Amino acid sequence: MKGACIVLEGNRFSIVVLAGGQSSRMGCDKAALPWENGDILHNLLLKMLTLSDDIVVVSNITRNIKLPVRQVPDILMSKGPLSGIHAGLFYARYSRVFVTACDTPFLKPEIIPIIVQSLGSQDGAVTVRKGKIEPLLACYRKPCAGIIEELIPKEQYSVLRLLDKIHWVPVTCLDELDDCLFTNINTYSDYEKAKLILGREKEV
Repeated sequence: MKGACIVLEGNRFSIVVLAGGQSSRMGCDKAALPWENGDILHNLLLKMLTLSDDIVVVSNITRNIKLPVRQVPDILMSKGPLSGIHAGLFYARYSRVFVTACDTPFLKPEIIPIIVQSLGSQDGAVTVRKGKIEPLLACYRKPCAGIIEELIPKEQYSVLRLLDKIHWVPVTCLDELDDCLFTNINTYSDYEKAKLILGREKEV
């Protein structure tokens, strides 16, 4: 399977945001949850616009995003984040592709270049905080899409299986940063807690 044409890139990189749709644990579309002056996805994308001219939102529902980003669906059968990573890598214009999920509302844009620059000559650079591997806060090379195309037909749907197949470097320099920057919203309780954190930040 051939991906989008890679252009001359210099220090540029693509950004992929996974925004699948209905969340089984949340019971609704996390990306559309109200956040500040829009929704979670919109506010995350606003941060990304300062970093890359190639932002890809992977979602199996059409979203009304009034920003200069591209929306694409899964190409392979929808099997969670691994399918989304594949689609993002496939459509990315640049060989280095930062990948994150839409449910990280406190993610600071300054963190992203640190992860991308850690890639070096490896296939992936993956955040590891306090011993926990974070494969959805990572930078992958575009050809990793081909590895995923081999995994999914074998019903190997875990993103960690991708890491087993590639050469990747752990990004461990983010341990000292505030835990809230890495908050994921998986349940409605997580969302309520995140709103409390946001409210406290605005009071400072």
